[in-house]
Amino acid sequence: MKKKLLAIVLAVTMLAGVTAGCGSADNGEDTQASGTTSDETAGAGGEAGETVQEGEPVYGGTLRFATPNSCASPGYTPTATDNSSLLYLNTAYESLTYFDEEGNIIPRLATEWVVDAEEPSITWTLREGVTFADGMEFNAEAVAVNIAEYQEAARTETSNIKSCEIIDDTHIKMVLNEMNSSSVESIGFFVYYMSPAALEDPSVLESSTCGTGAFQLTEFENNVFYRYEKNENYWQEGKPYLDAVEITIVAEPTTMATAFKASEYDMMLIQNNPTLITELNALSGVVAERNTSGQGLVATGLIPNSADPDSPWADERVRRALCYALDVDLLVEAFMFNTTETTDQWAAKGSLLYNDDINHYTYDPDRARELLAEAGYPDGFDTKLYCTTSSKDILTSAANMLGEVGINCEIIQVDVATQTELYSTGTWEGLMLHFASISPDLGLYMGRHLDEDGAFYAKGIQHPQEAMDLLAQIRGETDVETKIALSKDMQELIYDAENGLALFGRPLYIGGSVYFKYDYVKDDKAAMAFVSAWNVWDCWLDQ
Repeated sequence: MKKKLLAIVLAVTMLAGVTAGCGSADNGEDTQASGTTSDETAGAGGEAGETVQEGEPVYGGTLRFATPNSCASPGYTPTATDNSSLLYLNTAYESLTYFDEEGNIIPRLATEWVVDAEEPSITWTLREGVTFADGMEFNAEAVAVNIAEYQEAARTETSNIKSCEIIDDTHIKMVLNEMNSSSVESIGFFVYYMSPAALEDPSVLESSTCGTGAFQLTEFENNVFYRYEKNENYWQEGKPYLDAVEITIVAEPTTMATAFKASEYDMMLIQNNPTLITELNALSGVVAERNTSGQGLVATGLIPNSADPDSPWADERVRRALCYALDVDLLVEAFMFNTTETTDQWAAKGSLLYNDDINHYTYDPDRARELLAEAGYPDGFDTKLYCTTSSKDILTSAANMLGEVGINCEIIQVDVATQTELYSTGTWEGLMLHFASISPDLGLYMGRHLDEDGAFYAKGIQHPQEAMDLLAQIRGETDVETKIALSKDMQELIYDAENGLALFGRPLYIGGSVYFKYDYVKDDKAAMAFVSAWNVWDCWLDQ
């Protein structure tokens, strides 16, 4: 893993990839290299989505996909902020860059890009011959309009863009506020382009899509069902192969698996359910797909809301007590069947950014009680702990461990949509699950949580100046080795067991999400480029 993550970090830091109208729907309800100059170009190359296919693709059919994750904003992309929405966005919309299966940034709607570290700026060359679903041309003006929309929505991915200068239809320069070693990835992958014509009427994208993607939304009931139909004028010649894609929300994993085994779905996503994962791995004719590139792998943990100065969780000693009180090894063995990897920081053990020199957390309830007493809570305190159906068992056990040291948890079960709203708005009380993308660029991915304007959890945590200063250093550093060293300093600042800020609480494990499909589903590449994305434009059914 270390060698692979090194390759990804180097790729990131060196910058290295129409129907007559919009799809209408019936709505029932985180790179630059040291020394990069304006004369150096990165990202020139092949087409996004090129795959080695098994046999000859055939046309037709509907891919039926089940998932516990909904997307409340499938049409208006700036407000689709969580990673689970990327699967929906990549069905109807496209970004300037994408990832290959090794985690390298590759062209998509942009064919190449030039970074001027002195100005600083990024100049993008846009792909020709691309139109939106309403027939409008994808060009530099469309890019500028979309960037403005993302900035209006206060998306951190575009906050470093000072201005957009249109050079001609196929070239646009984005002048940056400051040199940021994450800007190509954050702008290139996390901005999804909508037709400027559709943006003129805000209501249009409330229940429909109008992108350059292979499929467009035609039916939509939030948290229930999404149907996308083929874009006959998609820019990749001969694609897509499917007629349609249907995404159904099934919150209860056992119900989803039962329906899958009854052939009601061709493909599904199982999250953090080792019993079902083990069972499904044994089925004949079923294929499991996991992310291997390191892009978007998710660490799961428990995060306290520390924003309220009157809350016990505002004290870092209380947050460290939480970390000492949890027997993570036992939890993972008992509930994840060792199908996941434990960690105690924002990185996988043995990876490039993992700091092995800090004081590591161990299971030590006596130390937890000492810290609580030092913080003024010798008798403990009451708090809340939010969970979903799939996480209830492991979090109930975690709550029992916390209760042993005096942190008494009231367990509140919510659905996935509510969970997403809580961490997006920072309005959870007490504890909830923390989902952290552990891709190698800490400045980008941790920044989306730690930054005061971050999209995830940021409104529910403190933002100590020392952490913000170090984040700014990581983002601005262009030397690979120095950036790695600074990232390890951040791991120590946050996760050191004796002196760390413990802003993100206690990480528990990495992984736990698996895409299962029948073997007749070909070339979808689910999770291969990014854990929450798929190459649905290449997918076909061998039936």
